[in-house]
Amino acid sequence: MSAELTITVARSGGFAGLKHEWSVSAALDEAADLIALVDACPWRSIHSDAVSRDRFVYLITVRAPHKRRSARLPEASLTGPWKTLVTRVQQEKPIIGTSGTTPRVM
Repeated sequence: MSAELTITVARSGGFAGLKHEWSVSAALDEAADLIALVDACPWRSIHSDAVSRDRFVYLITVRAPHKRRSARLPEASLTGPWKTLVTRVQQEKPIIGTSGTTPRVM
């Protein structure tokens, strides 16, 4: 069994305070594109945003053997490589609500 890379994106906040989570996993030897997206993100220069009340906050967690990264980003900071990474993870798996069910779209 090969080592695995797992990227989880949890979105919380907003007007209703709902939390949704997406996740993608891949064998390290087959995850070059995901690793490139992770490496492109500016993990050391994350800015807070006190102005964005009632907006979403994204918690991005990357797990690989012997390595873990985590970042909490306000919605306004979700640009460039961060947005590309989050969009990719969201496209891989359906939204999982806090109740464990897929929310209905109205």
